[in-house]
Amino acid sequence: MLTGQVLLERIQKNVGVPWQSQRSDGFSDGILEGDADAPVTGVVTSFTPTLEVLRRAVATHKNTIICREAPFYSRGERAPLFWRNSPGPPQEMTDSDPVCRAKQEFITQNHLIILRLSENWDARSSDGQLRGLVRALAWEKFHLPNKNRQEYDPRNVYFQASKNSLGLLAQDLMAKLKIHGVRVIGEATSPVRKVALTHGLLLVADSERMLREQDLDVVIAGDAVEWEAAPYFQDLVTAGRIKGLILIGQQASEEPGSGEMAEWLRSFVTEVPVEWVPAGEPFWVLA
Repeated sequence: MLTGQVLLERIQKNVGVPWQSQRSDGFSDGILEGDADAPVTGVVTSFTPTLEVLRRAVATHKNTIICREAPFYSRGERAPLFWRNSPGPPQEMTDSDPVCRAKQEFITQNHLIILRLSENWDARSSDGQLRGLVRALAWEKFHLPNKNRQEYDPRNVYFQASKNSLGLLAQDLMAKLKIHGVRVIGEATSPVRKVALTHGLLLVADSERMLREQDLDVVIAGDAVEWEAAPYFQDLVTAGRIKGLILIGQQASEEPGSGEMAEWLRSFVTEVPVEWVPAGEPFWVLA
């Protein structure tokens, strides 16, 4: 019988790297919620287990959710730059929070298993998150070799721009990912040829490594620390070092990787259905 624990052990066997579970905040990879010995009726992968994702899983009789993010939140008590190395919020805080309590009740009442898979998935030699994003954009044919091989980072891959201006490129990203909250630094009419694509949070140190690549016009990422990255890229554009920055959103940049994860899981989980259920873009914007 495929139980939550058996599923976790199968993931550990197939992930291809020594399993690590060292985070101090209570959100390490593994089973975060639910009975590990309960049978798995179906698997849903998603970037984050929102209540809507949980409801969709229940509606299709799947009781196990594999996600990158934990089901609960710290409410900002931890410093953003150091949260991964800090303890999580006290149990009494989440117990007394009405949002957390309602979500916990839904998980308990529906006998759901929440399994987090993030650090170990990212530790693999191939970047499943980036591969999923590239496939969602249909950019495989635009891939360019990395000229600065000593600085190669598998999270930053270079591509020929699918459109010939910054504005058209941003519109193309919106259309292919079906999102609305794209933010751009730079002139819309600026011609672009070579872009760096990454996912998740973009730090200035990451940007500096990307910019060592020759003839780079645009950096595309998920999100950024606005007070740091925005003036940095504004100055780069003004100085003529780069044409622009496009931020597609943390969730939009990471979600296609959950589709990649679902495909990977199907290669060794055959007893139950495995489905990718996108959490969806969290924001809407004014026209």
